[in-house]
Formats: sequence, structure tokens, C-alpha cells
Amino acid sequence: MMGMDAEVEGLRASVSRYFPVTQVIVTPLAVTFHVTPDPATLDEAFDKLRRELIPKNYIPSIARENGGYVIHVQERPPARFRGVHVNLLLLLATVGTTSVAGAFNWSSFANVPILSGEAFLYGIVSFTVPLLAILGAHEMGHYVMAKRHGVRASLPFFIPSVPILGTFGAFISMRDPIPNRKALLEIGIAGPLIGFLLAIPITLIGLFLTATDPRPPSVGGGGEIISPSILYGWMLNLFPNAMSDPFRRHPTAFAGWVGLFVTAINLLPAGQLDGGHVARALFGERHKYLSWGAVLFLLALGTIYTSWFLFALIILLLGVRHPPPLNEITRLSPSRQAFGALAIVILLLTFVPIPFITVPPQAAFAFETATAPHVPIDGLNWTVRAGTQEIVLFDVNNTGNVATTVRVEIRPQNLDRIGWTLRIVNFTVYGDGANPPQDVGGPTAFISLNVTEYAQVAILVAVPGSTTSDTYTFVVRGEITDPRLAEPLLSRDVDVNITVTP
Repeated sequence: MMGMDAEVEGLRASVSRYFPVTQVIVTPLAVTFHVTPDPATLDEAFDKLRRELIPKNYIPSIARENGGYVIHVQERPPARFRGVHVNLLLLLATVGTTSVAGAFNWSSFANVPILSGEAFLYGIVSFTVPLLAILGAHEMGHYVMAKRHGVRASLPFFIPSVPILGTFGAFISMRDPIPNRKALLEIGIAGPLIGFLLAIPITLIGLFLTATDPRPPSVGGGGEIISPSILYGWMLNLFPNAMSDPFRRHPTAFAGWVGLFVTAINLLPAGQLDGGHVARALFGERHKYLSWGAVLFLLALGTIYTSWFLFALIILLLGVRHPPPLNEITRLSPSRQAFGALAIVILLLTFVPIPFITVPPQAAFAFETATAPHVPIDGLNWTVRAGTQEIVLFDVNNTGNVATTVRVEIRPQNLDRIGWTLRIVNFTVYGDGANPPQDVGGPTAFISLNVTEYAQVAILVAVPGSTTSDTYTFVVRGEITDPRLAEPLLSRDVDVNITVTP
């Protein structure tokens, strides 16, 4: 009893140094001091009290009750994971899983075996290092800002996962309550802001490497593509060559995309996410409306992308409402409120409703004009003088996402009966660099095209001299076939109208 009285008197002496004390109430949970603070110095005085009591293993909080102010002092909870062995083990595990993910991503990009030394070496350099740099900078932003405000925090805990990411991210554990709204805002936004600023140059480097890589585009085959956020799409437009093959992305560009996406997820104003910290700092108890709104938004998105259901469930399990800081009385300054607006802007620029889109394999082609790129046609008009010959040109473009072979065939409509000559002279494939013309010399050509290639086809039309002025038509048919099927997978016709002049 004497020890408890001395403990209470010691706490009263500490509180009295910063606030006039009018009443002391001792309960099993806390010692409560009724105080009459000066509103002009309340924030500074309370922070000094907090910093004095924390080394003594006490945590104070201040609130309004019944028209007055009370300070509750409770014992500081003991820290878990005092050492760094758990952090180190998780970091090593995450380095291992992201190295495998890096090899996987480099293998897909460079078309090399996933278990090769090149895949692991370049994968680690191009994916593991930039991704962990973004995630580590994000968490260290929280850590450094927490230390600045005298809040006990752990080093980052990295979470290993499986390819194609290799990690579920990282987090730090706050072992003390947040002191006030200012600290809550600054600790909450420091991580996303630093991670965001680092992800931008990493993304730009990755897109540059994608655009300038000398390897030819992949042969397609469908697969999974990433959806660009507003910011990523803008950066992608700076490197048009990086958009030539949506299935082929440099691992560094992907690491940047992941960094931006992680920033967006953390800035959702829900629960104890970073965005939840910012919302609580800005709006106090009213943050719960934003938090529930974010959860309902994720549940709605879950109807089109089911992973959002799981994320919403995690938020619900961890708690939708954010606990208040120790001092929620003091308001934020306009400059701090501007950081809240910045968080909203970053969220809008980086959020992606459907992160990954699975594109099934699709074989397709189109007949296009040879005089202007990528203009589809269903007919051609050509003029030929009687007794002469002309070369009719058109393009066959692979518009699918797999390499394919198009069978192109001339189908005369009785023109062979009146002495005409029709044959495919050659075709030239464009897309992977300069290719020599491939001679045909007959009515049928088999044209193999990768996903980014098209072929210009030349047909010789020779008209006999005795032909009178008129318009004649023949058909060019293109087919994508499967030898196992009786019918072609895709068939298109283009009518070639030949006007003969004397």
C-alpha cells in the first residue's frame, strides 16, 4: 500500500509539472488526474509529460470528459520481439522468395530457362533489389518518423510469398500508442510518401529498359498483363516502344509497378492501414465513416476481382476503427492538413481496381491497306489497262496475341476462263526488322506471323489485250486453320475489283 501511494505521488508530481491538478482518482486500470490546462500550451505540455513518463514505463492520455480535461496514466505494455532475430530471419526468407520471383520474371522477359544462372543473377539485380528497396524505404519511413516522435517501434518485418511477387510486403509494429494527431499523420504518410518517391524513378528506369531492349518481342500466347494506374499509364506513354508487347515487361518496370500499387493499397483510409492513420488524424472519430466506406468499396470491387474480398476480410478481422492517439484534442495545422490532401492525390494516381488481367490465347488476323498502316479493308479497287499487268498490294496483320500462320489463297471467279493471269508473287514480313521477300509464284501462300508482325502481299494481275472495258472481281481468302479440324478457326475474304481500261 505504501508503495502504491508513493507511485501515485510520483505520477502526481510529474503531471503537476505541466498541468494544474484538481483531483486524483486511482482505479485498477489507471490513475486519472483532473487538470485545467492552458489550451495554448496543451499540446507542448502533454508531449513533455509523455516523454518524461515513457522511460518510467507509463503511458499518459488526455481527453475531454464532462466539460473538463482528464489525464489517464497507465502502465506501458512490455515489448514483444525485443531482439532482431525474427526480423532478420524473415528478411532472409523474403530475399530468397523474391530472388526466385526475380528469376521467374527475368525468365519470362528474356526467354531464358528459369533455373539458369542468368535468370537468378539478372532477376535479383532487376527485380529483387528494386522491390525490396521500395518496401524497405516505405517501412523505414514509418520507423524513422516514429523515433522522431518518441514512439517505440520495431524494425520492418518482411513477409515472404511465392512468385510472381515473392513477398506480401512488410510492416513495422508500433509498441507505443501514437501521441497526437500530428504524429499520427506524419508516421502514417511517411512510409507511402517515401516509397512513392522511390518507385517513380525505378518505374521510369524499368520502362526505359523495356523500350530499349534489343531482344525481339515475345511470341505471345496469352497470359497475365498488369493494369496501369493513372500515373503508370502516363509514364508508359513516355516510352512508346515499351507498349509494343503488353505481355513482356522488364522486371524493374514490374517492381516499380508493384511499389506504386503497394502505396495505393496502404493509402486506403481503412482500419490501421497508413491511410487509416491519415484519416484518423484528419477527421478524428468521424474517420469510421471513411473506413467503412473503404471496406464497402473493396467488397464491391470483389464482384469483379475476387482478391479484394480477402483484403476486405483482413481489414474487418484487424478492426475497421482506428484507435485514437493519446492526445486527440489538438487539431492539425493547415500545412499538416495539406499532407492529407496529398495522400488522397497519390491514392487516386496509383490505385488499380483490377491489378492483373488474364488474357486467353487468341489467334486472329486482318486484311489491311498497304498504303496506310493498320487500316482494315474488306475490298480493294484497282485499275489495269488491257494488255498490261499490275501488282496489287495489301497487308495481312496478326491482330491476335499468339504466333499464327495465315493461309492466303486467290479464288478467281471465272477469270481464269478468259485468259487472265493471277498469282501471288511474294510477301514480305515486317515487325522484327528487315526481312527479305519470300517468293511464292502461285495462288496460295502460307504466311507465319509473330504477334507484332504483319506481311505485305504482292499479287500479279495480267490482263489480256482483247478484254473490253469492264470491272471484274476476284476474291482473296485468308484462313487460320487447325489440321485437326475440318473448318478453319478463322476465315476472312477481301474482294479485289479490277477495272479494265482500253
